[in-house]
Amino acid sequence: MNIDLHGHHPDDIVGDVLTKIVQQAWETGADRLCLIHGHGRARGRSPGFYNTKTGYFGLALRRRFRHSVLLRQWIKYTTLDCRRWGETTVKLKANPSPSRAALDPDILPEPRFR
Repeated sequence: MNIDLHGHHPDDIVGDVLTKIVQQAWETGADRLCLIHGHGRARGRSPGFYNTKTGYFGLALRRRFRHSVLLRQWIKYTTLDCRRWGETTVKLKANPSPSRAALDPDILPEPRFR
C-alpha cells in the first residue's frame, strides 16, 4: 500500500495520524506500507544531507517507526526500508482476518502546501 504525503508537514502526520494510517493499513490486510514523502537525501546527489530542509520528513517518520512501542503491534519492527530516496517502507505483520477494504478517505489532514 502506497500513501503519498506530498504537501503535508511532518508535524501534521507524525504522531496520531501515522498511528491511524498504520493501523488501518494493517486492518486492510496489506503486507507493506510505503510512505512517499519526497526528496529523501540530497535530491539525487551522493548520500549525505546538502540542504537542511531535505530529508526531514523521512527522518521524522523513521524516528517514529523505530521508537514507537504502539506501532510495533502492527509492523515488523526490523523491516524499515529507506533505500529509495523519498520514501520509507515498512512491512506489516500478517492480519489473519482483514476488517476493512480501504483506508478512511479523510485520514489525512488538509495539506499545508500545494
